[in-house]
Parts: sequence; C-alpha cells; structure tokens
Amino acid sequence: MRYKFCPECGSKLIEKPIGDEGLIPYCEACGRPWFDSFSTCVLSVVVGEDNKVLLIRQSYGDTSRFVGVAGFMKPNESAEQAAAREIMEETGLEATSLWYLESLFYEGRDQLMLGFMARVKKGTLSLSSEVAQGEWFDIDTAIKTVREGSIIQRLIADAKERM
Repeated sequence: MRYKFCPECGSKLIEKPIGDEGLIPYCEACGRPWFDSFSTCVLSVVVGEDNKVLLIRQSYGDTSRFVGVAGFMKPNESAEQAAAREIMEETGLEATSLWYLESLFYEGRDQLMLGFMARVKKGTLSLSSEVAQGEWFDIDTAIKTVREGSIIQRLIADAKERM
C-alpha cells in the first residue's frame, strides 16, 4: 500500500527526504513518515510421504490454474504457524514438519511471500470453500503444472533439491 493521506489524521502527505531512505510520504500534522506497507503471506509446497506434491485450484479468482497452499499471516502468529494453519484450513491435512525455503516479493499484490516445504501424511482431503480441487502430482509434473515463472514454481524446484 502506498500512502497518499495520513492513516491517523487524514492530511495529504508530502514527500520528505528521510535519512538514506530517499523521499518518503510524510505527515506534517502528525510529524511522522508513512513507509509503504505490504502484506506478509505464506506459501507452501505440500509434500506427502510418497514425495508427491499437493496442488490446489482455488474457487475464486483464476480458477483455471493449480497453485500452492497460501494465505495471509495473522497478528501474533509465526510464519510456521500460519503455514500449518493454512494447510489445515484449506486441505484438512496436518503438517508434520515444515522447512523454510525462501522469501520472494509478489509485486503485483504487494505481498511478501514466505515459502515453506511442508511434509504431511496423505489422507482424505477436506477442502475449504476457498478450494475447488486438490490433486497430487509427482514433483516434476508439479513444476510443469503451475504457471511458468511463478513463485510456487520456484518453491517447488527449491523443494525438489532438498528432497
């Protein structure tokens, strides 16, 4: 989010040089800078004990593509807790272990994506209303199934090297 007005008093912000940060939106009335903000999200490569990757198709937005299990972090929640919660909420599967892979910025939505590999015991999927379909793929097929150049494609490739 790029601020144009002060979130506290509503005054129009000016640009002011702040140290080595450059020009930053600044509220003269409140006397404080407002740095651009972004959402912090988790994105997981969900892997079963047979090394197959679970991809989902969402029930909203672009429903034609398979994606990874993702979601927004909540206040007072660690990234690991958020990843495990999202996996449980969206698929009904419990993460038995999580490994941090890397972080990537998704500029199109101003989101910092914290990538994980999550091991789960395969079982019956209990999909949330956010998920239209879940399907298991061998890892090479999973890499080819998701959108070329996507963050999840990069994370699946990272996970493959760690398996």
